[in-house]
This record gives sequence, C-alpha cells and structure tokens, in this order.
Amino acid sequence: MSDPAPIPFGARFWRLWKPLWKHRKAVNGLLYPFLLMFTVLVLISPYMVFNRMAAWADHTPLSAETVAQRDTLKVSQQDERTAWDPKSLFKDDEGRYLDYKIPVVDWSIWFYLSLFAYYLGFYAARKNDRGRAESLVMAQGWVISSWIAFPFFFFFPADIDLRWQLNLEQMTPLYQFLFKAFHALDKPFNAWPCLHIAQSFIIATGVARWWMQRKWTWAVWLLWPAWAGLWVSVLTTKQHFIWDTIMGTLLGVGVWFFVMRPGFRHLDATPDESLPVSQLG
Repeated sequence: MSDPAPIPFGARFWRLWKPLWKHRKAVNGLLYPFLLMFTVLVLISPYMVFNRMAAWADHTPLSAETVAQRDTLKVSQQDERTAWDPKSLFKDDEGRYLDYKIPVVDWSIWFYLSLFAYYLGFYAARKNDRGRAESLVMAQGWVISSWIAFPFFFFFPADIDLRWQLNLEQMTPLYQFLFKAFHALDKPFNAWPCLHIAQSFIIATGVARWWMQRKWTWAVWLLWPAWAGLWVSVLTTKQHFIWDTIMGTLLGVGVWFFVMRPGFRHLDATPDESLPVSQLG
C-alpha cells in the first residue's frame, strides 16, 4: 500500500480555525462563512496600523513652487515619507508621469467599492465539509497575501500622491460623499503591492471554482469582466500607481498558484472521509 500524498501547504489548515469549525453547521451552515470572513478581517487588520503609521509620520509640507508645477505632470508631489516613488518607473517621452496622465473616472468608484462584495465570497462554497475545507484554502490565501504585503508597506512606504487630481467640487454630491468617505477611511499609503487587486483576485478564483461546481458558467463569465473593472478602477479613482497594480496582480496570482491551487488539487484528490481537517476537531 503506497503512502498517502503529502499535504501541500495550502491544505494544511491552521489550528486557529478550530473554534469556527466546531460551529460549521450552526444556523443551517450560514454562520460559518460569516465567522470565517470576520476572522480573516481581524487577521488582516494590521493593514490599518501600517496605513496610519506611514500617513502620520513627520514630514515637510510641499513647497508652493512644487504645487504650482502640478499641471506639468512632470513634478512629483511627494514628501520625505516616501522611501521610493513607484511612479518614477513610468514616464512618457516628455518626462510626464504616466500615473498623472491616467484620467479620473468618477463612476469607476463603484467597481472599486465592489471589493466589499467579494468579502461575501465564502457563501458561494458548498455547505458541506468539503466546501468548508475549500473555504479555508481561500481564507488562508487571503491572509497570506496580506502578510506578504505588510513588510513592503512598512519598509517601502510611498505616498500615493494622486488625489490632488480629483476635482471633487465638480462631482455630484453622491460621488463627493463616496470619495471623501473612502479617503477618510484609507489614507494614501500602503501602495504596493496593491491588496485591492491581490485579494479580490484570490477571492474571485475561489468563487469562480464554486460557481463552476454549481454549473453557473454564466456567473463566472460575468465575474471576470467585473474583476477587470475593479483592476482598472484602482487607477481611475487615483487610489494606486501603475506599479502597485502590477505587483498586486503578481501577488494574487502567486498566492493562487503556489498556495491555493495545490491546496484545491489536494482536496479534489482526497475522499470526503480523508479530508485534512482532523486537527480542527
């Protein structure tokens, strides 16, 4: 008899999920996805700490001369809080920053805010132990992506100096409210890798898997264009640099390929009675 295949990292479930697993069938299985989402959000909450640390660091206000040259799109509007300017990689032939040249599209904030709908993705998994185990694969990938990004936020802070391009006064009251509310919540730091892209991709791959299991091909065909809209929106809402989107995409794809994909494949090859959940009780 051959030895069982080793459990890949993506399917080695952390013991911290044990209290949640015990309640996996509560409220007809509806409580478990909520508890999983809540726990993940707690585990990734240091995001706000790094965001505020970078924003509140001592710095010298921009000079009037620097501000006066904004419209040339050639003068960076950053201060000493930035360790390295990501937009410096992308300029046109005249020396203008490509990040500054990207137009503002106010209505694209709906795509940007759609990230919060992705948080409900755990509810797409099947309400049996196999579906719940698959949810853990996605949850761990989500957490891992954040903790990979946190050291970059800390050691390479970058002021996302793009919000000055938003002409809020010319927007409708609704869009003014949405932009101002989000700016109050999320300071223009934690630039790269872009977790908005990485985490939404990680969740989308899990949701697409579960919808395909239900034969909801039409929903998957809608999901990926919607995700592409989210990807573009981080630029057109002036929330991130081009470099951030590239690194966020690489992070999301990397976590999926090296963590989630092997984890899902292991579960697919494992019968229900042998799922790697024994340590969860």
